[in-house]
Amino acid sequence: MGWAEVTARSHARRLEREGWLERHAMTRGSGSMFVATRAGVRFAGVAVRAAGAPSPVWWAHDSACAWTAAWLTVRGREWLGPRQVLADGSWAGTVRWRTRHGARNSGHRPDLGVLLDGRRYAVEVELTQKASERLKAVLAMYGAQVGQNSLRGVIYVCGDAEDQRRVRDAAVSAGLPDQALRVEPLEEIQSQAVSQALSS
Repeated sequence: MGWAEVTARSHARRLEREGWLERHAMTRGSGSMFVATRAGVRFAGVAVRAAGAPSPVWWAHDSACAWTAAWLTVRGREWLGPRQVLADGSWAGTVRWRTRHGARNSGHRPDLGVLLDGRRYAVEVELTQKASERLKAVLAMYGAQVGQNSLRGVIYVCGDAEDQRRVRDAAVSAGLPDQALRVEPLEEIQSQAVSQALSS
């Protein structure tokens, strides 16, 4: 938002007092995560149910999704958050892969959605290593959606260089066209979000 830290903290406290935000402390030194309450979601006019308290298992992922949303916002992109993607069945797909126990099927949705010039882009936040075959299956699903013109491409936000390499290699194996894949390190997303916010 381009606010100084003291201003952001003041706004957060005011939203808490109004009952529109809940604060959830994370691990020591990691600050807090703010989640919109039912009243906050209603006030914002977003047609989704409010999320529950974030599980510690998902703190890193939820935080990375929030950073990615901030990055999209400062770049002027229209985006849908995880709750909106979950509520909109048009973002859902099916992934099929094999394990040593046999064939597997699973529903899959991206973490965020982006709308740009009438075209849709999926956003995946990949901080933990999925099994290689499942990762390929997810990328193959996106490749099929690109081929059907229901999706323009997919952006992967990765935690480290090894995750970036795995995503790129899996995309090649899955047949996802190069121009339909963008891979960004989370650290760069955070840096760009902060620098663009401060310069605006």
